[in-house]
Amino acid sequence: MSQDILKRIFSGCLPMRFARRADIGHLHSLRDAGYLSVTFAPFVPGRARSATVTDITPLGRAAIRYFGF
Repeated sequence: MSQDILKRIFSGCLPMRFARRADIGHLHSLRDAGYLSVTFAPFVPGRARSATVTDITPLGRAAIRYFGF
């Protein structure tokens, strides 16, 4: 769930790198919602995708306060 990954990012240390396919899908959603600044590695056939979260946006911080974590 996107809420869970947002909580992990908030509790962790930035920049934070992700390689799991499910995490990357959630990161796309959170970036598209304007909650995170995320850099996605270019697609290379045969290699796993990765993403690096570099910042939580002001909107993301407001969502974190709203969800209470």
